[in-house]
Amino acid sequence: MSPFELDAMAALLRQGRWPDAASRGLAAAALLWLMLDVALAAAPLDIAVRALLAAVLVLALAQGYCAIRIGFDAELLAALARQARADGADAAATLDAALQRLRLLPAGKAGRDWPARWRGARGWLRRQGVLLGLQALALVAAWWRAG
Repeated sequence: MSPFELDAMAALLRQGRWPDAASRGLAAAALLWLMLDVALAAAPLDIAVRALLAAVLVLALAQGYCAIRIGFDAELLAALARQARADGADAAATLDAALQRLRLLPAGKAGRDWPARWRGARGWLRRQGVLLGLQALALVAAWWRAG
């Protein structure tokens, strides 16, 4: 894998920041709605709306985990690109060895080829997008149900 390909992979993964920001905004809206419901208590929300708003918050937590994983992968790939430019080391072997020493990679996952690694990284981006979509749907459903 060339340093440029590693940089390109890292750049794509860094795009996971915007869904993370959107997810945080949806979670903030749901939390504010719940807090206003408790504070005002004039016409309390029904249980279905509260459940949908709680789902938005739970989905935000899951999306946040995806964002952490995606950000970690992006930083690792950028570091590998810098190292490959400096000394031409085998990026995959270096990555596997470091992650195993830190106990972040099980032995069975070491030695995967780059297409498999790339599929895994893109899978995290897809999960993040699906979670964001579910979050938006839950918030819209809560709004529709409350209206």
